[in-house]
Amino acid sequence: MKQCKACLEMYDLPNPSKYGFFGDHCPKCGTFNSDFNKNSIISFIIFIAIIAALYLIGI
Repeated sequence: MKQCKACLEMYDLPNPSKYGFFGDHCPKCGTFNSDFNKNSIISFIIFIAIIAALYLIGI
C-alpha cells in the first residue's frame, strides 16, 4: 500500500512489475508519485559539474 502525495488516499498497485523505478501513477486522481526528491537530484548534478570544472581548470 502506498499513499498518494496529491490526494492523500491509500492505493495498492495491481501489478508492481509493470511500473517504473522512478514512481507510479495514483489510480484515484492520476498524479505521478515519485520516491525521488527532484531538488536533491538537481543539486547532485550541479555538484558533479562543479567538480568536473575544477578538475579541468587544474585546481
